[in-house]
Parts: sequence; structure tokens; C-alpha cells
Amino acid sequence: MALKKIAFLFNKVRTKQDISKNHFYGMYGLREHGFTTTYLEVEHILPKRLCTLLRKKILTMHYAHLPLFPLFFAYDAIITSTAYASMIVFAALRSVGIHWFKWILLDFNILGTIGSAGSFRQKLFKWSVSKVDAIVAISEAEKEGLQSMFPHLANKIVFIPEATDLELFSPTESSASGRGVLAVGTYGRDWKTLVEAVKGTDINLTIATKPRLVQDLLPLPHNVTARLYTPQEMKQLYSDACAVVVPLNPDPSYVDSVGTLSVGEAMAMGKAVVVSRTKSMESYIQDGVNGIYVEPRNVEMMREVLLELVGNKEKQETIGKSARTYAETVLSDKNFSKHLALLLQQL
Repeated sequence: MALKKIAFLFNKVRTKQDISKNHFYGMYGLREHGFTTTYLEVEHILPKRLCTLLRKKILTMHYAHLPLFPLFFAYDAIITSTAYASMIVFAALRSVGIHWFKWILLDFNILGTIGSAGSFRQKLFKWSVSKVDAIVAISEAEKEGLQSMFPHLANKIVFIPEATDLELFSPTESSASGRGVLAVGTYGRDWKTLVEAVKGTDINLTIATKPRLVQDLLPLPHNVTARLYTPQEMKQLYSDACAVVVPLNPDPSYVDSVGTLSVGEAMAMGKAVVVSRTKSMESYIQDGVNGIYVEPRNVEMMREVLLELVGNKEKQETIGKSARTYAETVLSDKNFSKHLALLLQQL
């Protein structure tokens, strides 16, 4: 049976305007390939006030779609990166021969969540993942790690580069000049190394993150600011920065794709990006061409690279142009949708 009717499960997304379209994982682009797509949220069946209460007290990210499970049977396939509780129900039904629709899992932390598979929760999650129909990884390293763990799914695990909204994030004329550097993110970031690297320099560092994540580094140096910003403010911060840094703190064996979204946004803005080298980042960054690698936790290397880059406008522009070209070619929503369509056709 051809898969044509697809439902996406997000997390608190109610209108297209709520969020950059790269967070829709190709939902709209699939329509150009003949698929009928929609998304499901509890707000579709329950009053908004009740949903707000439920989300705050009960329906966290992984449980938010459980009340909708009966609706899934009206679709040929479900695509999600969260909805883990619903996935467990799907796995249980499949185990007793009920396999009415396909389940495609978008991988943003599968291997990290499974970990050593030592606890009951880890074992349960690993078992439920083993029952899905396909997995989309967002790096080659993730793909290979998942294929090793789930060999029966090997030919149904694909790498598709994470999409970026090339219209929202596009090169604009900066209203700032000087030595401003932007760092973005909440999960898996190594703020300590970055702050130490710029301490005592004339680099003005803006960290867009939750204040509690830099609590251990207080008081911050006078040239470092850290807080959350609105989406509108973020685009201006990207525009004004002469470089964007994504400092990561991975275990050497860690392959989950942490930081790829921030890297994609910066590249789409035409910015030179400095990234901690990880296995997953190797799917996106060609060192010295569309970005610059630094070794994880290396304060001196981070400082040296940043000082050289912020003082070299020609290098900023050269890398930034290559980054934008890469984003247009590889990180477009259309590219993601095209490869997702091929996977669905295979199923």
C-alpha cells in the first residue's frame, strides 16, 4: 500500500506562524511530492485552557500526543521526533500483530536516551525504537550508530541533513560593527570553555541561552552577556555577529547530533561558524571552507581561532559565502522533503 496520508507530531505547534518552517521537518514540502500532510496536537480536540493546564501539569513533550492515539489510525504514517509514550503504545500493538500505520522516528537523541540500556526506562525505550518502521538521522555518525544498534532496520535508517528556513535565516545588512561574536543553544553546550577563551580579550560575546546554564560561571566577564532572546531578536543577533560559535561538550563516543540546528541557522545567515569538532558535525562542516573546527574543551585553541577570525573580515566573508551556498544546496526544506519522500516511497 502506498503511503499518502501523513500526520506529523510536533510539540505545542498550532499554526505555521508559530515557528520557523525548518521545525516542521519537511511537512509542507512533502505536499509537492503528492502526499497529504497535517499535524496533530491536543489543541485540535480539547479547549485551549484545558490544554494549557494539561501541558503544564501532565502532558510533557513525550506524553502530549497520547490522547490523540486513536486518531493515528486514520493515517498511513506518523512522523515525530518526540511522542515517545505514544511510540511505546505503537510498539506494544505491533508486538501483538496490530500494525495499521507506519511510524517514522526523527532522531535527535535516540542513542543518548538509550545510553547503556541499563535502566528499565532505557530498555523500554530501546525496545520501542526497535519496533518503528524507519528512522531519519541527521548525521552520518548517528545513522551508523543506529544501524549498529538496530541491524534489522539498517536499510530503513537514513541520513537527511537537518533543514534550515532559508527565507527566515538569510544574509542581511548588519547594523553593528566590531568584534561581536554570537553563541547559541541550551543542550550539550560547553559554555565554560568559551567564556574562558574570550576572558581578557576585546571580543564581545553574546550567549543566547537560559541564564541558569551559565550560573556556575558567574560573575561573567564584562565582555560576556548571557540570556534568552525572542526569535526576532535572534535574527538581528545573527546579522550583527561577525562570527557564530557552537561550543560542544561531547563524550568521545557521543554521536547524537547536538548543535546542528544552530550551525544551520548561522550558515544560512552567511556567517563564519566556529564549531567544536564532533563526529556528527563532520556531516556538515568542511574545516576552513564553510566553517572552522576547534578541539572540544580546548580553551587556548578556541581563543586563538576567535581572535584570528574576528580580526580578519576577508576570512569571515569567504567562509560565510561558502556557508550560505552550502545551506542553499544541502540544508533547504526542499532537500529534506525530497529525501523524506524517497524514504516514504520505500516503505
